[in-house]
Amino acid sequence: MKKNKKDHEIDLKNWLFKFKSKWYLFVAFALVSLAFAYVYVKTSPRVYEFKSTLLLGDQQTGSKKAQELLEVLQVQSKGIKVEDEIGLLQSAEVIKQALKQLDFSVAYYKVTDHWLNNFGDLIVEEQYESAPYLVNLDTTSYQLVDVPLVVRVLDDKTYEISIEGKDVSRYDFRQHSVVEALPEVNFKKQLKFGEPYKSKFLSFTIERNDMEDMAPGKEYFFVINSLESLVKQQQAALQVAPIEREARVLVLKTRGSIPEKQLTFLNKLMETYVARDLEEKNQNGLKTLEFIDSQLATLTDSLRRSKQALSSFRSSNRIANINVQSNISYEKLSQLEAERARLNTDKAYYETILDQVQNGNGIAQSVSPTVAGIQSPILNNLFLQLADLNQKKAGYRVTATADNPMLRKIEGEIESTRGAIVANLKNLIRSANISINDVNRRISGIESNLASLPENERKLMDLQSESEFIDKKYDFLLAKRSEAAIALATNTTDKKIVDQASMMGNTPVNVKPKMIYLLALLIGLAIPAGFIVLMDNVDNTIQGKDDLSNTTNIPFLGVVAHGSKADKLAVQNTPRSAIAESFRSIRINLQYLMSNSNFKVIGITSSVSGEGKTFCSVNLSSELALSGKRVVLIESDMRKPTFTNYFNASKATGLSSFLTQGLPLQEVVQKTQLDNLDVIPCGPIPNNAIQLLELPKMQELIDLLKDEYDYVVIDTPPIGFVSEYFVLMRHMDVNLYVVKHKYTDKDLLTQVNELYAAKKIKNIYMIINDLNYSNTYEYGYKRKAKYYYV
Repeated sequence: MKKNKKDHEIDLKNWLFKFKSKWYLFVAFALVSLAFAYVYVKTSPRVYEFKSTLLLGDQQTGSKKAQELLEVLQVQSKGIKVEDEIGLLQSAEVIKQALKQLDFSVAYYKVTDHWLNNFGDLIVEEQYESAPYLVNLDTTSYQLVDVPLVVRVLDDKTYEISIEGKDVSRYDFRQHSVVEALPEVNFKKQLKFGEPYKSKFLSFTIERNDMEDMAPGKEYFFVINSLESLVKQQQAALQVAPIEREARVLVLKTRGSIPEKQLTFLNKLMETYVARDLEEKNQNGLKTLEFIDSQLATLTDSLRRSKQALSSFRSSNRIANINVQSNISYEKLSQLEAERARLNTDKAYYETILDQVQNGNGIAQSVSPTVAGIQSPILNNLFLQLADLNQKKAGYRVTATADNPMLRKIEGEIESTRGAIVANLKNLIRSANISINDVNRRISGIESNLASLPENERKLMDLQSESEFIDKKYDFLLAKRSEAAIALATNTTDKKIVDQASMMGNTPVNVKPKMIYLLALLIGLAIPAGFIVLMDNVDNTIQGKDDLSNTTNIPFLGVVAHGSKADKLAVQNTPRSAIAESFRSIRINLQYLMSNSNFKVIGITSSVSGEGKTFCSVNLSSELALSGKRVVLIESDMRKPTFTNYFNASKATGLSSFLTQGLPLQEVVQKTQLDNLDVIPCGPIPNNAIQLLELPKMQELIDLLKDEYDYVVIDTPPIGFVSEYFVLMRHMDVNLYVVKHKYTDKDLLTQVNELYAAKKIKNIYMIINDLNYSNTYEYGYKRKAKYYYV
């Protein structure tokens, strides 16, 4: 098969012609596409986009002034994790807390008065504060949620409510949980406006308002939303991202069909997030105060008892002064006692923290150990690491399941950090025990030195030391409590609302009519174009002259125009027709091409039956006869003779009679109604057609006809079915191969292409039959020649 270098080039003019010939498809699909676009534009709910901005601080507790003044509250700065804060903002818990403060439990909808709703409830609008009625839910009773409840107005006082659905949930608004799943619900009842209704499924009151006239027969419906469904809706629409990389300003975006509703939600979400952060920090400060208060309560009684004992001892023993030596010894003893008390206090605090950490009551997340006086940098860092890990865990819980590998890894790191905290606390306790034992040893030495002092003076010094120690410890804790109270009073959140929620633009983000109509028009044009291209590529038949030249190297002779099937003798009957002109052009081209040779025998064949081989043979013979030449037409297809459809030829004698019976030439040649044109029909159908054609009598017949006629035209059988053509081919001076427009498969030309390439066939030319000039770009210009044809 020939491969033309232009095979892969796009002939735009040719494609435009094909598209133009199927213009009705483009119009039909464009109208249908635009109709679908119109329905989509009218039925799609308008969705708008909203945004707000939120600033994340540096996560310090208390005011800056308090931070600078109170050393006890100097905590190492923790860099904020923006990803964790985004996870918290998008978490179901934060969204749930915001939604609990909003009245979104009932969603109102209205079926608009539009002609499309005659085919169903296609155009439905959600109403927020503009609904003509108000549904008051009894949240103490169970309700059917997430299913439409249709309200049809009967008159000014009554209405009909109906519900129909499958897999409907009964919901408890007090616990915010599903109590029962009903496989099917079908319910209808007439009620009065303002009249409470209560059953095991529903409990509500519908009241009218004056915002809109509720005409009788008009339908509305509302949906009672469960908290979980509301959370899923808002969580799916919410997007949180930093304004730029590594920025602490977050942009919150959401989408919805009711601007007032979405603006309210977005603002409430930010308020809830900020309030939640402040509440957590206040809880941390309160826990610190509770610990100090518990220590002060214990010291208050001890201080009162020690002062009372000292006063009683001085009064009963009349002791006023202690000598210098005793003062020095007792001063050292007092210092050691104070140090031991401090060590005991630290030990008690370490043990308290250790107990709380081991009991898992959240102390690692809520209390910073430096607030109570722990000065260990390692322990402080461990607590900070644990807090960061808990923030990561909170962020992953938003989208990850419990089996998520990253979540499991973080939980493992949390347990490892907790273990390190416990080990450090135990080490601090052991260190405190060692220090206490050392102080006790030193105290014992001083006490042994004081044993020689008078008993009263020693007791007095003991009472004074105890009183001073308790007093100092009390003052110390009292000061720490004041500092913690100041920090709590000056506690502020590091989160700040920068911009309140606002709508982005005034047009919906999901429905843009101009763009949708343009896209629909393009789709409406692309579908038929694609269909035409697909069918053209799937169609393997001969489409025209260029298509034929890309399929074979055999020279092209001409085309035969499309005409009526009833007019088989077009050249004779309508000599001014397009078909007659086609054969006239083929005759002239053939004579021009063979002008240098004395050709007389013309063989005409095709690939398969139905391509118009016999039609071309008859009409080409007629055209040669009309040009003044004596022509004889031989019907060599003795398997399927068709000459009787063209001529009043007798079947009694013919080619088979000459070859088998040896009849004289005059008896097998039959005259036609056209001068100069004789025919030799096939005659009686033989059983051995190919053997007859191989006989020497066939060559004898050809020689006799050459002597008497100017041209001998042989109508041969199609080469795709039988082999007679290859037997007759040696008698022919010119071979014409007929292919039918949009009928002949390109693969059928393989055999004749191989013969031509092997030079086993001479003087062969291609003819395209039944070509409709109106359906081809190559000969479209001939449509203008209709005035020349009759």
